[in-house]
Amino acid sequence: MNPLLFEPRHFFPQCHACCLLALPDGRKLCAYFAGTHEKHDDVGIWLSEYNGRKWLVPRKIAKIANEPHWNPVLFPVRDGIRMVFKVGKEIRAWKSYTMLSKDGGSTWEGLHGYIDNPAGGPVRSKPIRLKSGALLAPNSDENGPWLPRVDISFDEGETFQRYGEIPVNLTAPGTQDYIPGRGAIQPVLWESEEGHVHAFLRTSGGFIYRSDSVDGGKTWCRAYPTKMANNNSGVDAIMGEDGRLYLICNPVQGDWAARTPLSIFVSDDQGESFRPCAVVDDTPLDEETGKAAELSYPSLVLGGGKLQVAYTFNRRSIAYWEQKIK
Repeated sequence: MNPLLFEPRHFFPQCHACCLLALPDGRKLCAYFAGTHEKHDDVGIWLSEYNGRKWLVPRKIAKIANEPHWNPVLFPVRDGIRMVFKVGKEIRAWKSYTMLSKDGGSTWEGLHGYIDNPAGGPVRSKPIRLKSGALLAPNSDENGPWLPRVDISFDEGETFQRYGEIPVNLTAPGTQDYIPGRGAIQPVLWESEEGHVHAFLRTSGGFIYRSDSVDGGKTWCRAYPTKMANNNSGVDAIMGEDGRLYLICNPVQGDWAARTPLSIFVSDDQGESFRPCAVVDDTPLDEETGKAAELSYPSLVLGGGKLQVAYTFNRRSIAYWEQKIK
């Protein structure tokens, strides 16, 4: 088992959906939602900080209503660190809120919602900064069918506007790109060259799907299946300065299939093919429940010549893993 950020159940019964951010001074921030359980009204946004020696005691940094909070996303902006998170009893009622830290995560200010795009901005994984300077955020609609999209910000995340819909085939069984079940959500993005943006999608179809844009995310091709298995759980991806693309996922095929093991794959051809890179965690069972372990919703960063990952560990803690890039 990889090291945990905090003792399970010491601060809250459950936690999930972490986002890891590595800072230039060697510190790390990891945000997640936590409380009695997902969808409980007491769930808020919590933050753990690694000070270069150890993970500090987690602290609650956002609880703005007596409703569940969800899916915090941390990302650097010109004036500091921005966080976007969701609030709402059900996903269809989500509203996005954001706040800014100018002191490395110690204090937060400027809390506000996205009035013109109520559930806008990143939904689970980080936005990417396009070579144009804008921030492109992965998002999705879950009010009925699962439909992925991207939002864009020209003001460092103060606001996001809906920008590009990612087409998915939910109506033509028997065709190669058909997605059975709910559809596709929670894109992860990268830009291979200026204007050429790509997305991997979590799906209900047993595989990660992909879509590509040649106009900076404004228009997209219809999503098509990759050869990478997907269990209808979150994935993450990041491109290194050398052009290699790293993908982390549960390499398990199926709709709501087991969320173990958790592995990293690497691509030398912009995601056309992958080879195994590392097994982050292959714990098979949750010893407390006897059920399959949940090693899910990974957040992947590159920093200091290392791959670094934070992920949900059985909903009771967040685990951390790192390895030097080979």
